[in-house]
Amino acid sequence: MSKIHRLNFIIKTTKGRNMNRYFGVVIILLVVGGGITMGGGLERAVDLLSLIFVIGVGIGHAFGTKDGDNTVTRFGDGCVRGGWLGLLVGITLITGTDYAAQMDFSAIMPALAVALLAPLYGYFIKIITMQLD
Repeated sequence: MSKIHRLNFIIKTTKGRNMNRYFGVVIILLVVGGGITMGGGLERAVDLLSLIFVIGVGIGHAFGTKDGDNTVTRFGDGCVRGGWLGLLVGITLITGTDYAAQMDFSAIMPALAVALLAPLYGYFIKIITMQLD
C-alpha cells in the first residue's frame, strides 16, 4: 500500500470515528429527551439553577487541568461532582425549611425532585463529554 493510500485510509477512518461520535451524541439526546418527554414532560426536568450550578462546578474543575489531562474529560468529571454537590446543597436547603419540620411531604417532594435534577444533569453532561473525548 502506498503512502497516499494509507493516508486516505487514515483520513476516512478518522472521519468515520468523528461521525460515529456525533451520531452517538444524537442518539443519547434523543433517548434521554424522549424518555423525559414521555415520562411526564420536559418542564419537570428543567431547572436553570441546578444546570448553572452543575456547569459552573464543571467549568471550575476544567480549569484545574494539568499537563496530560484532557479538558473535556475534566469538565465532565467536574459536572458529575457538581451534580452531587448540588444534591447535597438542595437537601440541606430542604431540611432547613418549615415544611421539613412539619413533615409536609406535599411540599418536600417537589423540592426533592428539583434537588435530584443536579446529579441527572451531571451524569448527562458526563456521558456527552465521554462521547466527544
